[in-house]
Amino acid sequence: QATVDWKGSDAAGDLAGYDVYLGSLANPPLFRSSLQDSKLEGVPVQAGTVYYWRIVSKDARGNTSDSGVFRFSVP
Repeated sequence: QATVDWKGSDAAGDLAGYDVYLGSLANPPLFRSSLQDSKLEGVPVQAGTVYYWRIVSKDARGNTSDSGVFRFSVP
């Protein structure tokens, strides 16, 4: 299992949550939505696999920000 964590902020201070996209595809599917925490623990992973992930933050006014896609591999 893996832990994915990130840092997020909002200039207006009204950050409402995060959507986490994660999977073995270069354009990862939605994995969890509306997280309040900036850390996701217990992510199931398999050895020898490359995973892609991105975070979309949302604020109370409906504004979003996309982290872009990152990747990690499991030896």
